[in-house]
Amino acid sequence: MSQLHVTHADGSRAIRLPDGAKVLYLTKDLELIKQQLAGELVLRMGDVDPADLLDDINTDVMTPAWVCFRHRPEDIALDAYAGLLDESGERVFGTRALMDGGFTVIVSGQRKGTGSSRETAPQCEKWSGIELVIASSFAPIHRRNNINLGQLMGDYAQLARLEAGEEIALEEFTKSFDPVTAAMLAAGGLFAFNKGYEAGELHVPAP
Repeated sequence: MSQLHVTHADGSRAIRLPDGAKVLYLTKDLELIKQQLAGELVLRMGDVDPADLLDDINTDVMTPAWVCFRHRPEDIALDAYAGLLDESGERVFGTRALMDGGFTVIVSGQRKGTGSSRETAPQCEKWSGIELVIASSFAPIHRRNNINLGQLMGDYAQLARLEAGEEIALEEFTKSFDPVTAAMLAAGGLFAFNKGYEAGELHVPAP
């Protein structure tokens, strides 16, 4: 069950951070990431300068090649961000660190998902409980992989509003896409969209 999605009596849908929802900020200061993972530090968008967020996060950082030999997304997620190393060469994210952290939102800087844009990268976040991905910009293929998995993407202003307790219409996160892509995101990803469409539960306007 999604923690973020809210459906109203009139059928309209919105996104809202539930009480106690955790947001992980991927900062250039790796010690701050470690503190967040350990539950020793809670950051909010108002505390963070976007220039201090990690840019160009490579998909090989999110899921190194050795992680990709696993076949089940839940197993891939065990070692999410295993390729992010500190100055001593030690992993910032240990096994199960993201999964056990209880985070619903993850935040980074520019060009999230550069490199090979392997689809295991967004899988490692989704199966660790991440439902909303915030960044200044996304690499194009990584953006599409997020869409296929039904992972909502947003910006810093939207996150600040959510952290302030505001409820944001789902359409704000999907309006920049064509009708099929927007419907796919709203359905929860490509497979869920196909299932609903074939069952006649989803209707998309003809282009």
